[in-house]
Amino acid sequence: MDINATKALLHDRLADKTRHLDKITSSLRSEHSKSFSEQAIERESDEVKEQLKANIEAEINQINATLDRVESDTYAICSKCDGDIGTGRLEALPYTQVCINCAD
Repeated sequence: MDINATKALLHDRLADKTRHLDKITSSLRSEHSKSFSEQAIERESDEVKEQLKANIEAEINQINATLDRVESDTYAICSKCDGDIGTGRLEALPYTQVCINCAD
């Protein structure tokens, strides 16, 4: 496994997620329509955006934690059992922190 390629992938994913988060945050700050019926629709949309924002923030935290693990040379070590996570699993889930056995 090429750790430099993995780091680049993680940094690219982090940049994409950060841009997406910025767009959602900006959208949530925009003013609502003066029409009550349109406000209801906009507020429903805001609820979806809030959940999406929370999911993206969680993913950003996972990516940052993984980058920390890469820097500390613990990237391929399971955070629960200290076993090897496995190249195949890391390629499929680049920011997993647990081996397949601990994931179950």
